[in-house]
Amino acid sequence: MNGKSKAWALALLVAVLLLGGVAGAAVDRMLVGERTASSGQRGRSGDRDRRRSYLDWLSAQLELDEEQQAQVQVVVEEYREQISSIWREVRPRYEELQEQLRAEIRAVLTEEQAANYDALLQRQRERHEREVDRRHGNGNREEQDRS
Repeated sequence: MNGKSKAWALALLVAVLLLGGVAGAAVDRMLVGERTASSGQRGRSGDRDRRRSYLDWLSAQLELDEEQQAQVQVVVEEYREQISSIWREVRPRYEELQEQLRAEIRAVLTEEQAANYDALLQRQRERHEREVDRRHGNGNREEQDRS
């Protein structure tokens, strides 16, 4: 493979993995009900809120009537545990691949770029944690840690 082909292959690999990550995160947020690792919590109300948010989103995007909303809710409930089970099995492998991807990206970068990449990933993690906290009504995590 020449240099240009390798660059395209790497770009395609990154794009596929990122899309997979987005899809996995969406499933996790909407149906699985996993809480952030640092909170150590998992609750039915969080699961219910997540499913409700998903149903609200679908309803708004597809303009579902009440009967359709009820039918979609039944379908989501029918698949919830299966999806949760699959995600619990797949998640460790996904995280491992994600780390391999990041390591290979770092190998291509200069020291300065690698430091910027790590900072970018940290900001992304923090944004995700804030979003999870917002969705669960947990407010500011730092304020909770102080109390």
